[in-house]
Amino acid sequence: MSTATLPVLSELSPRVPGSALARFFELRGRRTIASCGALWYMVPGRFLMSLPYEAMLDPDPGELRHMIREAGARGARFPSLTWSGLQSGLYLLRRGPYDLSTLHIKHRPRVRRALEHFEVRPAEKSELLAQARALNLSTMARQGRFDPEFADPEQWETFVEAAFACPEMSFPAAFDGDRMAAYMVTCREGGWLHILHQMSRQEDLVNFPNHLLTYAVSKTGAGDPSLEGVCYGCMPLFSADGLHEYKLRFGYQAIPHRSVIQLDPKLDFVLNRRIVRSTVHLARRCFPHNQQFETIETVLEGARISGPFAARSQKSME
Repeated sequence: MSTATLPVLSELSPRVPGSALARFFELRGRRTIASCGALWYMVPGRFLMSLPYEAMLDPDPGELRHMIREAGARGARFPSLTWSGLQSGLYLLRRGPYDLSTLHIKHRPRVRRALEHFEVRPAEKSELLAQARALNLSTMARQGRFDPEFADPEQWETFVEAAFACPEMSFPAAFDGDRMAAYMVTCREGGWLHILHQMSRQEDLVNFPNHLLTYAVSKTGAGDPSLEGVCYGCMPLFSADGLHEYKLRFGYQAIPHRSVIQLDPKLDFVLNRRIVRSTVHLARRCFPHNQQFETIETVLEGARISGPFAARSQKSME
């Protein structure tokens, strides 16, 4: 069975689960394919990620390996309830009553303070092109990471243009007058409002624009009768205790699933050996705050333990 590239954008039915996000990724230059009963997009590092994020998959192992090989990917990651894998979860806020009393007691005064300084409204394209990249750089510097798509002026313009070409995408933002203090990238699809990215300016954090933005978007999504709720992403492959606590304090639940990681068989044969895992683990100990080493170790562990329960690989017992 061959993997099929997605139809041209004009022919892709909006009813296909994940099609809005796939269109957004494709317009940004990401490869997108349809296989194993889902849509997939390629992330930097040549890994395939499944769409939509909330869909639990149970693919045929042979078809999955074929997809990885034919796509030229190093591997694939997807959520499942029927495969073994890394313990993970999706942050969901179901539709229902939502106000300041829903929040953790420590978040309430922060949102009230932010209300005194900012207003939340959709950011216009011109505002994003003029101001948002500064917020991207500030956020990535705080987090110790770098993504050229959010840093390079041309790539950021492509990102913004792609989003404005998709009616499901929006950029709610917190403003102090004309000054953008924080913004989100969201996608409304399949009964869910997905929060994809959130960026903010360092010097404005004292007045909590992120808290106000999270509260405002969550309140809008939870009160929309046409939605099931709001999805605030899945647990990352690196430690993020502060982010985890932040989302829970806004009323989100971490709905558990297993994050399955499958490597290209040739790559798995080379990398998933005890000596390689030990070397990566040693690097983690020497550089405990390096997210890249932590992510690599987590990916290798995920590849080691992931598999269908019905035919679980013996490699998990090494």
